[in-house]
Amino acid sequence: MPDTNYRVLRFDELIVQPNRGEEIAATLKADGEPSDAQVLGVFVPLIGISSNVVTVATSWTGEPTPHAYEGANLVGSRSRLFDVLARGQEPCSAEGIYTHRWFVVAPDQVRALTEMSVEAWKSSEADTAMRIAGFWRCRELNASGEAVVLMIVNYPSLEAWDESRYWKPKPAHQAQPNRNVWGGLFARRREILRDSWVTVHRLAT
Repeated sequence: MPDTNYRVLRFDELIVQPNRGEEIAATLKADGEPSDAQVLGVFVPLIGISSNVVTVATSWTGEPTPHAYEGANLVGSRSRLFDVLARGQEPCSAEGIYTHRWFVVAPDQVRALTEMSVEAWKSSEADTAMRIAGFWRCRELNASGEAVVLMIVNYPSLEAWDESRYWKPKPAHQAQPNRNVWGGLFARRREILRDSWVTVHRLAT
């Protein structure tokens, strides 16, 4: 429904038996959406995460219900809840790669992190092929009492991801007229981060 407002992301990481990730991911994708939620994406790992981890992200208008994952090829699972900070309303459907970017900041810096990011997207998406799917805050603080924020971004390729790095030389074949705007905002954002990392995935087929 166009007026649906998804407020919560349930982020499930499934640990599977070796060489069963593709099979399990395909099965989960074929299962379709829960009756009261939207599947944001079923992700298969490419870089930076074990090949034996399949990620299932679902968007909910209300409080998510638990999912009892079962099967001989399932070793274990971890489920976390995230509140929407920005976007996160449309399912991931484009081809290419999806980065799961993690930000760690002091809790009182989440608003600044979000505002700088949203403002930067206006020009960075105009200049590059990045397309931000959403921005979410984990309901649990980490062991150091810090806030953890997840951003999922689609790029056509790893090359496109590389071309959007503000601290690298500008690609010769792209004008990127707004680079100083979004690059400056991303640089300011980096200054408030206590930690950050990224993993690369693709959608299950």
